[in-house]
Amino acid sequence: MDEKVDVLVVDDERINLRLLEGVLTGLDLNVVKASSGREALAYLEDYDFAVVLLDVMMPEMDGFTTAERIRGIEACRHIPIIFVTAISKEQRHVFRGYELGAVDYLFKPVEPGILKSKVRIFVELHRKTRGLERTTRELEKTIDQLQESKRALEHSERRYRIVADYNYDWECWYGDGGELLYISPSCERITGYPPRKFMNDPSFMKQIIHRNDRLQWERHMAGKPFSEEDSFDFRIFNSANRMRWLSLARRDVVDQDGSSLGVRASMRDITSRKEAEERLRHQTLHDPLTGLANRNLFLDRVERVMARTAGHNAFVAIAFLDLDRFKVINDSLGHSFGDKVLLAVSERLQRLMHPHDTVSRFGGDEFGLLFDDLDSEEEAAKRAGEVVEAMRKPLQVEGSEVQTSVSLGLDVFQDGKKSAEERVRNAHTAMYSAKNAGKDDYFVFKDKMRKRAVEKMTVETELRLALERSEFVLYYQPIVDLKNRSVTGFEALIRWNHPRRGLVSPGEFIHVAEETGLIVGIGEWVLHEAASTVQRWREDGVADNDLVISVNISARQFGERNLVDNVSRILKDTKLPPHCLKLEITETVVMVDASDSVRKLNLLKESGVLLSIDDFGTGYSSMSYLQRFPIDQLKVDLSFVQRLDVDPASIEIVRAIINLAHGLRLEVVAEGIETEQQLNLLYSLQCDYGQGYLISRPVPQEDAELFMKINKSLSL
Repeated sequence: MDEKVDVLVVDDERINLRLLEGVLTGLDLNVVKASSGREALAYLEDYDFAVVLLDVMMPEMDGFTTAERIRGIEACRHIPIIFVTAISKEQRHVFRGYELGAVDYLFKPVEPGILKSKVRIFVELHRKTRGLERTTRELEKTIDQLQESKRALEHSERRYRIVADYNYDWECWYGDGGELLYISPSCERITGYPPRKFMNDPSFMKQIIHRNDRLQWERHMAGKPFSEEDSFDFRIFNSANRMRWLSLARRDVVDQDGSSLGVRASMRDITSRKEAEERLRHQTLHDPLTGLANRNLFLDRVERVMARTAGHNAFVAIAFLDLDRFKVINDSLGHSFGDKVLLAVSERLQRLMHPHDTVSRFGGDEFGLLFDDLDSEEEAAKRAGEVVEAMRKPLQVEGSEVQTSVSLGLDVFQDGKKSAEERVRNAHTAMYSAKNAGKDDYFVFKDKMRKRAVEKMTVETELRLALERSEFVLYYQPIVDLKNRSVTGFEALIRWNHPRRGLVSPGEFIHVAEETGLIVGIGEWVLHEAASTVQRWREDGVADNDLVISVNISARQFGERNLVDNVSRILKDTKLPPHCLKLEITETVVMVDASDSVRKLNLLKESGVLLSIDDFGTGYSSMSYLQRFPIDQLKVDLSFVQRLDVDPASIEIVRAIINLAHGLRLEVVAEGIETEQQLNLLYSLQCDYGQGYLISRPVPQEDAELFMKINKSLSL
């Protein structure tokens, strides 16, 4: 049984220390835990660590400083360091770690299998290194013993005073004229050939050396090495025709009187070490799950292709693709199944590639493709289309068919004026254009895409500050009873009072907030602000006690686990009665996961709020689920309302929606009313409520208060 190997885990969070220790259980390790950089440095004197798992963000001394201190200690400078961190994946962070000698980066939350695999490699390498050191010490002891024997045998046989027959390494002694005088029995263990094979045929040694290494071997043995190193590594083929790596050390042999006795060559089998080094190199440049090139290797190959094709007429294309709805697979079937899907995707992509193309996995469900030596932009587009088409076919995973598709961005070029990183970024930008356009397609990069991406990034940055700076305001659009035109409520609609652009409509920023997750915080602010305003109206006597404020709930908000708790907390904080708050959720959102929507809507209903299905008629609601949803109202989408006076089919659709709603004892609101004819038609169809520009545009709070006062006076 192997002795336990020391592994140092450094993290200022105890729970992270325990989690990492738990993941490493079963590897027969002595896990030493340090909660700070200083504590970690103190342990270095007492332990022989195989690897250090080091957090980056720590108080007092961060991971980068700790790594630098470790590298500054001579005895510890070669200890492998793996950063385990939750900080940004930006290259400047990663590069800094590699500059400090890190061998790898793992980002939290860490995949246990990957962590164990990486640690196991360094632990095994450590064990082998220590074993090799012990063997070396034993060999050195043996050599000392042989030296004693040599002195005893000096008068009987001078030629054997240099090398002993039982040396572990393969020893050779060449005379001053180049003739082979002696070869140790170890040659048979290493090559499979007995010593007499070499003694009988002096040229046989050259025959088994790899042809690319023969010249260097000859120069080294002649005392003319390519470098100043005392040894060099070369390859041979053994009797089973398997390649082995040897390390050769050459020494001139002189007699006591200074005369030359020839050359001594010591050769050690280092195949295991070379294989371990190759595995480490492979892991550095390849994705551990699929074995594909990783981002670093991909960028390197792009740079090489760009350099090779510069000045030629050949086209090069970079494709960046992302699996559509892969998160659904992971969430519903588990990450293990998701990994198998990624493997199936990588295999299919490899089958689509030409001999000089490259497939890379950048991480998650993102892949990069390098199309080399193309004749035209049209050929690049054709290749991209073939990939998209091929990925529409079901994947076979564990006996099941998995239907997926990809969104692909393509950057095609001939020159090397831009870096590989920029080209990949262009393809990434085009991929997002394809995804935003509906997925399952490819887009070729255009400069205007970059402009849109920069604008989107600017909006995202400014949105993050907008909440802090209180730049959002609410506008209120009245909802009236179509029987008597009295105000029954308002819909709260957000506007952005931008410091430079003025009032910005939600159409320009809500989609960015939704994509980035900022909509959750913005939506919570809207809920609180709308509820506070209506309660203040009630207390000041501006609004009737039954006035209802309608607030839209985004898809991201509806997916939040704490939505119900947030709504209840806001009602409690603002003292607004629950029946005065109506939450509007679009038909598409509630049908993403209808079963879960039923559960969440029931919880919201238990809090006393009103519930409305927004944009009804544009989704795909099932009648069975519509009956199960605890809703109070359907809101007819404005696309139907605005065609009422020009399209008879729209009248029948709206009539069907109203009859369906009334049959389920639900009220109906029509939005987007712009003409008297539309309003009259809705009234004749027995629609309950309406809103739109005919009644009033969305207005600021003060104008909404004035609207209610005028409406009250008219009703009197």
